[in-house]
Amino acid sequence: FSKSRVVWDSSQSSGINAEYGEVQAGGGISNRDTLNSALKVEKEVKKGNKGPWTTEEQKLLEESLKKYPASQGPGRWDDIAAHVGTRSKKDCMKRYKDLVEQIKAKKAKQ
Repeated sequence: FSKSRVVWDSSQSSGINAEYGEVQAGGGISNRDTLNSALKVEKEVKKGNKGPWTTEEQKLLEESLKKYPASQGPGRWDDIAAHVGTRSKKDCMKRYKDLVEQIKAKKAKQ
Protein backbone atom coordinates (compact mmCIF):
# COMPACT_ATOMS: atom_id res chain seq x y z
CA PHE A 1 0.00 0.00 0.00
CA SER A 2 1.27 3.44 -0.69
CA LYS A 3 1.22 6.07 2.00
CA SER A 4 -0.77 9.12 1.08
CA ARG A 5 -0.64 12.34 3.03
CA VAL A 6 -3.52 12.34 5.50
CA VAL A 7 -4.66 15.31 7.52
CA TRP A 8 -5.61 13.97 10.92
CA ASP A 9 -7.96 15.61 13.39
CA SER A 10 -6.34 16.02 16.81
CA SER A 11 -9.23 14.16 18.43
CA GLN A 12 -8.15 10.97 16.63
CA SER A 13 -5.80 8.34 18.04
CA SER A 14 -2.20 9.45 18.41
CA GLY A 15 -1.03 5.84 17.86
CA ILE A 16 -1.41 6.37 14.13
CA ASN A 17 0.75 9.49 14.36
CA ALA A 18 3.64 7.55 15.80
CA GLU A 19 3.40 4.70 13.31
CA TYR A 20 2.92 6.75 10.16
CA GLY A 21 4.98 9.91 9.93
CA GLU A 22 2.79 11.14 7.09
CA VAL A 23 -0.11 11.83 9.45
CA GLN A 24 -0.39 15.40 10.75
CA ALA A 25 -2.46 16.86 13.57
CA GLY A 26 -5.03 19.57 12.88
CA GLY A 27 -7.48 20.23 10.07
CA GLY A 28 -9.97 17.65 8.83
CA ILE A 29 -9.69 14.06 7.66
CA SER A 30 -9.02 13.10 4.08
CA ASN A 31 -8.59 9.58 2.74
CA ARG A 32 -9.60 8.17 6.12
CA ASP A 33 -11.36 5.18 4.59
CA THR A 34 -8.31 4.42 2.49
CA LEU A 35 -6.01 4.57 5.51
CA ASN A 36 -8.33 2.43 7.65
CA SER A 37 -8.69 -0.15 4.86
CA ALA A 38 -4.94 -0.31 4.36
CA LEU A 39 -4.34 -0.76 8.09
CA LYS A 40 -6.90 -3.59 8.22
CA VAL A 41 -5.30 -5.33 5.24
CA GLU A 42 -1.85 -4.97 6.78
CA LYS A 43 -3.10 -6.45 10.06
CA GLU A 44 -4.78 -9.37 8.28
CA VAL A 45 -1.65 -10.12 6.29
CA LYS A 46 0.39 -10.15 9.48
CA LYS A 47 -2.04 -12.37 11.34
CA GLY A 48 -3.35 -14.63 8.60
CA ASN A 49 -0.48 -15.40 6.26
CA LYS A 50 -1.49 -18.90 5.18
CA GLY A 51 1.15 -19.48 2.51
CA PRO A 52 4.26 -21.60 3.00
CA TRP A 53 6.57 -20.55 5.79
CA THR A 54 9.52 -18.51 4.58
CA THR A 55 13.09 -19.12 5.68
CA GLU A 56 12.95 -15.87 7.66
CA GLU A 57 9.72 -16.87 9.42
CA GLN A 58 11.21 -20.27 10.30
CA LYS A 59 14.32 -18.58 11.68
CA LEU A 60 12.19 -16.21 13.78
CA LEU A 61 10.09 -19.13 15.06
CA GLU A 62 13.22 -21.02 16.12
CA GLU A 63 14.65 -17.92 17.82
CA SER A 64 11.42 -17.30 19.70
CA LEU A 65 11.15 -20.93 20.84
CA LYS A 66 14.54 -20.48 22.50
CA LYS A 67 13.74 -17.03 23.83
CA TYR A 68 10.34 -18.00 25.31
CA PRO A 69 10.64 -21.41 27.03
CA ALA A 70 7.66 -23.64 27.81
CA SER A 71 8.08 -22.75 31.48
CA GLN A 72 6.88 -19.23 30.62
CA GLY A 73 3.29 -20.44 30.68
CA PRO A 74 0.22 -19.71 28.56
CA GLY A 75 1.43 -16.31 27.30
CA ARG A 76 4.35 -18.01 25.56
CA TRP A 77 2.61 -18.49 22.22
CA ASP A 78 1.39 -14.89 22.13
CA ASP A 79 5.01 -13.77 22.58
CA ILE A 80 6.21 -16.21 19.92
CA ALA A 81 3.62 -14.96 17.41
CA ALA A 82 4.58 -11.36 18.19
CA HIS A 83 8.25 -12.20 17.63
CA VAL A 84 7.54 -13.91 14.29
CA GLY A 85 5.32 -10.96 13.38
CA THR A 86 3.74 -12.38 10.22
CA ARG A 87 2.02 -15.42 11.74
CA SER A 88 -0.76 -15.86 14.27
CA LYS A 89 -0.48 -17.70 17.56
CA LYS A 90 -2.42 -20.58 15.99
CA ASP A 91 -0.09 -20.66 12.94
CA CYS A 92 2.99 -20.81 15.18
CA MET A 93 1.55 -23.56 17.36
CA LYS A 94 0.60 -25.62 14.31
CA ARG A 95 4.03 -25.16 12.72
CA TYR A 96 5.73 -26.28 15.93
CA LYS A 97 3.47 -29.33 16.23
CA ASP A 98 4.09 -30.27 12.57
CA LEU A 99 7.86 -29.95 13.03
CA VAL A 100 7.81 -32.12 16.15
CA GLU A 101 5.82 -34.79 14.27
CA GLN A 102 8.29 -34.68 11.35
CA ILE A 103 11.23 -35.15 13.71
CA LYS A 104 9.53 -38.07 15.50
CA ALA A 105 8.71 -39.74 12.18
CA LYS A 106 12.30 -39.31 10.99
CA LYS A 107 13.69 -40.81 14.21
CA ALA A 108 11.25 -43.74 14.00
CA LYS A 109 12.59 -44.64 10.54
CA GLN A 110 16.18 -44.87 11.82
